[in-house]
Amino acid sequence: MFFNRRSVPPDMEGRSLFGMTLTDDEKGAFKLHLISQVLGAVAVGVMMNHDYIATNGLGASVMQITLLTMIWPVSNLFSVLVSHFVDSTNRHSTAIFIGAALRLPIALMFFSSSVNLMLILLFLYFSSNSLVIPGQNAVMRSRYKKGHRGLLFGWTMSALNLFALPAAMVVGALLDADFSYYKWLFVIEGIMGCAQAAVMGLMARGMKDPVAVAEASLSDFFKSIGKVLKGDREFVKFEAFFMIYGFGFMTIQPAIPFYSQEVLGLSYEQYALAKGVIGQLGLLLLAPFLGAKMDKLHPFKFTGVVCFILAGFPLLLMASSLIPSLGVPLFYAAWVAFAIGIAGVVLSWNMSSMFFAPEGRTATYQGLHVTATAMRGFFAPVLGSVVMEYFGFTANFFLSFFFFTTASILFLLHYRKRCKKGLIC
Repeated sequence: MFFNRRSVPPDMEGRSLFGMTLTDDEKGAFKLHLISQVLGAVAVGVMMNHDYIATNGLGASVMQITLLTMIWPVSNLFSVLVSHFVDSTNRHSTAIFIGAALRLPIALMFFSSSVNLMLILLFLYFSSNSLVIPGQNAVMRSRYKKGHRGLLFGWTMSALNLFALPAAMVVGALLDADFSYYKWLFVIEGIMGCAQAAVMGLMARGMKDPVAVAEASLSDFFKSIGKVLKGDREFVKFEAFFMIYGFGFMTIQPAIPFYSQEVLGLSYEQYALAKGVIGQLGLLLLAPFLGAKMDKLHPFKFTGVVCFILAGFPLLLMASSLIPSLGVPLFYAAWVAFAIGIAGVVLSWNMSSMFFAPEGRTATYQGLHVTATAMRGFFAPVLGSVVMEYFGFTANFFLSFFFFTTASILFLLHYRKRCKKGLIC
């Protein structure tokens, strides 16, 4: 077994870190988690520039950028099915290693300048998330104690962004110097993305969920999902409200690279500064703080507040489009609002399902959560592109603002309603 659990009480075997007493298992897992995130940071630095590489360098059409926006969510469509079988067989490590292998083919872009090939290879790359993300949740549920998970995950996200921010800027500078460097950048993305998942697979070695689950058959799968959807109303409501947030996030994505190019005329380095640096500062600076808050706050309240903050992103982009003389400064200001809000949303997206999931079903719940992302991925980017094409950038930004605000109100109203009944406070 990769991690050796000891029978002594946690408070006797642990060591203090960030004001917490960690067990030896937690400390070992946290070290590997940090290594995984640092490796992934380099891949993220390239990833932040995917849309601008396709738009400004490879001449992608609106349809191709819409498909690029859809790939990440749609590739996760079968996450819940995969996660059920992983939960049922306890083969989390094997599943994550398979996910790692799916990230390597993106390196084939070294031999091509085709946007269509890029889309196919990215579909494989992001399909790995169906295996890696639920596996990561199961690992955190198993390796980190309740009350420690949010803060520890927050620190790993800070580590990721500490390295991803300069990586994104280096990527932008290289592309401005010579666009042909994009070929090597895709090779680096494939290697580092694979390495990130492989280290996560090491964290999962020898891990066993404490509760036995059903046999891994399709019949049991549908029964299990039906039981969750019918029996866990709070989780279903959370997913419904999160779906609305997701529409706000995805409808705006196709507009951003075209708005940056056609209206603001940004260079690769300017775009990387806005999206890859300013837009990620929240995860660098606030993730541990927000992670600690998330350990204490109910997911409905926490997610409602961060969605409200995130609504400032499309609001400032609207202002940028309406006041051309302040277009670029307001564009950068919008990414500040994005940075603060998305830091909380990323934590909620990765960890909220653990709040609702019973023992032995962590990966299944997160798989269902990821699959919901895929469902909205079929419609939201297309909706955003249609609104942008027929009504303009400002209308697209307003639609995103509407979705973010609506999601925030629903999260907070539900929390207040349940709190008044004394059920979740």
